[in-house]
Amino acid sequence: MLGWLPWLLMTITVLFTEIHIWRLPLTKLQRLKRSALLGFIWILTAFCYTPTNYDFSSGVILPYIEWGPTKIIYNPIRELDLGFWLNVLLTMPLGFLIGWNRPKLAWRRIILLGLLTGLSLESGQFILDWLVHIDRWIDIDDVLTNWAGVISGFGLYQLCARTPGLRWLQK
Repeated sequence: MLGWLPWLLMTITVLFTEIHIWRLPLTKLQRLKRSALLGFIWILTAFCYTPTNYDFSSGVILPYIEWGPTKIIYNPIRELDLGFWLNVLLTMPLGFLIGWNRPKLAWRRIILLGLLTGLSLESGQFILDWLVHIDRWIDIDDVLTNWAGVISGFGLYQLCARTPGLRWLQK
C-alpha cells in the first residue's frame, strides 16, 4: 500500500496546481494548454511511479544487476521489441505538449528536456524503489526511449503547427 503514496502525493500536487492555473488571468486556450500538459504529467507519473508492471517485451530475461531492492538493466538497445517502441510513444505527447506551450523553444533545449525527462523518470523509480518498494526495473533503454519520445513529439508539434488547417496550434 505504501507504494501508492508517491502517486497519491503527485495527484494532490497536480490538483492544487490545476486550481492555481485556473485562477491565473489566462485565456481559455492558455488554460487548456497548461492543463493538458499538467494532465499528461499526471498520467506519466501513473505509468512510472506506481507499483505496477507493464511488460510488452519479448519475454527474454535480460542481464541486470541488483542494487538493494532495485533491478537495473544497464545494457542499452538490446531489443527493438514492442516495449521499446511503446516507451517512445509514451513520452511523445509530452514533447508535443511542451511544443504547444512553448512553440519557440530552441531545439537544444528540447533535446536537454528529453534527456532530463528520461533521467528523471528512471532516477525517480530508483529512489522510490528504495523508499517505498514500487518494484520497478531501472533500464537505460527507458532513458533513451523517453528522450527520443520527447524529441519526436516536439518535432511532430513543429510539423503540425506548419500544416495548413492546424496552424491554430500556434496561437
